[in-house]
Amino acid sequence: MRHERGFTLIELLMTMAILVVMATLAGPPMASMIATQRLRGVATDFHQSLLKARSEAIKRNTSVTVNPIGGSWAAGWSIVDPANPSGQPLEQRSSDGAVAVATSLTQIVYRGSGRIAATTTPTFVFSASSASESRCVAIDPSGRPYGTKGSTC
Repeated sequence: MRHERGFTLIELLMTMAILVVMATLAGPPMASMIATQRLRGVATDFHQSLLKARSEAIKRNTSVTVNPIGGSWAAGWSIVDPANPSGQPLEQRSSDGAVAVATSLTQIVYRGSGRIAATTTPTFVFSASSASESRCVAIDPSGRPYGTKGSTC
């Protein structure tokens, strides 16, 4: 009697059924994790852009402005080149719009000293409908940006 190697059709179908059930159970948490990572990435990118704008203002000893793209921070932002305001920005970041940004500011201006030209502490709250958390980026009076987990800074 000769033994055949391999799987039977029933064994293969049972394995596939178990994999489908496991994938179905893992789907929603994976989507939430992806949304949370996207949210963290956008908040981190914004924080890094603020650090760069502050650094450029200090280095050039002139005001450097960070503007939202198209009037919406959720669409992205750009760091205006003070030497050529209508030309190529120093940095431009765009977003796919999956992350919402709540703030009352229309721009951020860093002075040559590295401080911001605002009388209150600017805050930006990043959130996404499919993410389980939010992120807050604020700028202290000295101009240094900092980020925290949650919707309050």
